[in-house]
Amino acid sequence: MKKISLTKLFFIFFKIGAVLFGGGYAILPFLRSEIVEKAQICSMEEVTDFYALSQCFPGLVAGNVCMFVGYKARGILGALAAVVGVCSPAFISIVAVFSFISVIVKYPLVQNIFEILDLAVCVLIYLTIMELWEHSVFDKFTTFIFITAVILSAKFNISPFIIVISAGILGLLRFVLFPKDIKSSKKKQEEGEKDA
Repeated sequence: MKKISLTKLFFIFFKIGAVLFGGGYAILPFLRSEIVEKAQICSMEEVTDFYALSQCFPGLVAGNVCMFVGYKARGILGALAAVVGVCSPAFISIVAVFSFISVIVKYPLVQNIFEILDLAVCVLIYLTIMELWEHSVFDKFTTFIFITAVILSAKFNISPFIIVISAGILGLLRFVLFPKDIKSSKKKQEEGEKDA
């Protein structure tokens, strides 16, 4: 892990916050590009772990993920710099457009911009799913959890809170009862990534 200044950390997350349309689901591609590949603050596996952990905490997923990454990079001050950085563009934008938002939304050009942004967000969410799939679904057990979560969510309309907590409990039980299975599955996944 590279040592990074608080100022640089702030501006990395400011840049992410400036183009982060679509909330928490859209942040992973940006984190991969800026945090993993360019700044090399942490690995993609750590980022996906932070992302999963952020789902279990109240508040904005994007803000929570940034807090974890910032904390790993520079401790409490790093977490503060990351959260302030990612939230600042949205705050500045809201303050800037609040007074005339009701007027500009009526223009066809602005409506067209929002429609195109919606498409871009769909692509970012798809990329996020692919990113999470690569690092989270790596054996029969995790595939079972994924399929069960999709069915419970889509077919039976079970609360996401219950699904996330239940998946966490199942992961904990698996770790306690079958630690060797996890290590062998992870090893196979890492070997597959090296071959690819």
